[in-house]
Amino acid sequence: MKVNKLVKMAVAVAVAFHMTNARAASYQLNDYSVTGLGRSYAGVGIMGDDYSAIAYNPAGMTLMKKSGVQQVFNMIGVKSDAYKIGGANDGEKGKMDFWQPVPAGFAQYNVNDKLFLGAGIYAPFGLKTKYKSDWFGNEAAILSKLDIVDFNVSAAYKFNQHWSFGVSGIMRYIYGRMTQKFTPTTLGSTEQGDINFNVHGWSKTAAFGLMYEHNENTRFGVSYRLRSAQTAKGTFKSKHPTIGMLNSMDHAWANPDLPETVTFSAYHRYKDLGFSGTARWTHWTSSFPNFTIYSDSLLFKPTGEKNTNYRYKNTWTLSGGLDYYYCKNLTFRLGAAWDQSPTNGAERRTIRIPDSDRWWMSVGASYMKNNWQVDVGYAHLIAKTAKALDKETPDVHAKYKHTQSNIFGVQLQYKF
Repeated sequence: MKVNKLVKMAVAVAVAFHMTNARAASYQLNDYSVTGLGRSYAGVGIMGDDYSAIAYNPAGMTLMKKSGVQQVFNMIGVKSDAYKIGGANDGEKGKMDFWQPVPAGFAQYNVNDKLFLGAGIYAPFGLKTKYKSDWFGNEAAILSKLDIVDFNVSAAYKFNQHWSFGVSGIMRYIYGRMTQKFTPTTLGSTEQGDINFNVHGWSKTAAFGLMYEHNENTRFGVSYRLRSAQTAKGTFKSKHPTIGMLNSMDHAWANPDLPETVTFSAYHRYKDLGFSGTARWTHWTSSFPNFTIYSDSLLFKPTGEKNTNYRYKNTWTLSGGLDYYYCKNLTFRLGAAWDQSPTNGAERRTIRIPDSDRWWMSVGASYMKNNWQVDVGYAHLIAKTAKALDKETPDVHAKYKHTQSNIFGVQLQYKF
């Protein structure tokens, strides 16, 4: 029986690996659980109603009384209007409007009532911004994409009726791509060429979690995920329709850091209502002051590098949620959240990452039958109007208005 359970878990993780090609419109993601989506990810890691504690707080694995698997599928849509500020064609409009999938998968095996093992594949960070190739800022950015996938193995131990501890070892894969146009006016041409920058690489990191259960209806948790230093290598391609010397493929590399995070969660149930909250702190200042890419390309001469000075600030994400346990098989959810942007003013905001503070509203539901559980969720995010006045691209300053995102999620759980 145990062998059969392990085979099922291995198959589930393999399916998740095949599906996981994480992309999204924001840089730091939280979309590993559709159950959590319905409450704006309040109480993450200590809710005990799905297997996503493996990613959020491994100590919360001890709340799941049965082994099982979970497949998550979120679809994120982003819309934003960009208006040119200053210079020729002041007020010209550009637009972002696209959808991207963000899947995840988890599997957990309960060795006994004290020791719990798990594995997960999910996207803790991600970015995608995409403009039309002929928009007014095409020589600064067209496509920007950052895919980061964590391959996570976790263990949790329940010391007694009050305290649980968990730890996760993480292998992290990063893939980045940036495209834009260029005009070699110094070589006497007014025709635009194309630039395509691609890098990928691996790193290692870890996470730790602690949970205190006052009783079966009240608990608290804290988790800490370490900073990771990435080493990414790839190519820098340039192509021009008439100047052959600009057609090349050269080595390229970058070494971005990803920040450490601390997450605090709380949960309390009173009769048929569950109240949850989460506060997450992200330490951007030590890990993302700037982003430098290097290449041997002729377009990078004479220095061989291009640096973007972000000077990100530390941020908080605050969320609150409500679960209504309608009956044994059916639960409804509501949630709201405030998600602070790390962007440190309009002068540090770029058109590749035109991020600003966001507000969340979400709803969701779960239906349970025998060993199966189906979760659905929806969230609507609205971002503040923001300006991108990056000093490195003075000719493509922009104002972003009507920025919003919609997240639709569906999730399937099976308990053995």
